[in-house]
Amino acid sequence: MARRRQQPPDENPALDMSSLIDVSFLLLIYFLVTSTLEPKEADLGMTMPTSQGGTSDVEIDQMTVEVNASGHIVLNEEVLDTDPVNRDVPLLLDRLKTYAQSAELTGSKPMVIIAADDAAKGQRFIDVLNALADQEVGIKNVTISGFTEE
Repeated sequence: MARRRQQPPDENPALDMSSLIDVSFLLLIYFLVTSTLEPKEADLGMTMPTSQGGTSDVEIDQMTVEVNASGHIVLNEEVLDTDPVNRDVPLLLDRLKTYAQSAELTGSKPMVIIAADDAAKGQRFIDVLNALADQEVGIKNVTISGFTEE
């Protein structure tokens, strides 16, 4: 009976990493393909108004929506929604619906100017854009301007 000699163990054992790299790329591709954007924020069809736009006999004043540093939403100098944690903005939605309906009755296009403080959270700004893109509101003429405190 022949005896096998045991080979001495390698001092630096190696692990084949090529299969782990393949698996990580497959996982990355899987998560990229299966992830979706929230449609409310991805489908904001906003157009920038121009001074050459169509005019009507009756003009409706534009609305100014401000998002200040503390997250409060101010509409034409009236403080509306003050809870920055709550993503629903019911008072703003109500005012925007009324504004859009009155613009529709007069045959003019509603136009909104948004001013956000640099210290305000970006999510609060997105909440205002979501309110403008709401199905019942549907305001697409939006101007974004710098925040000035007077």
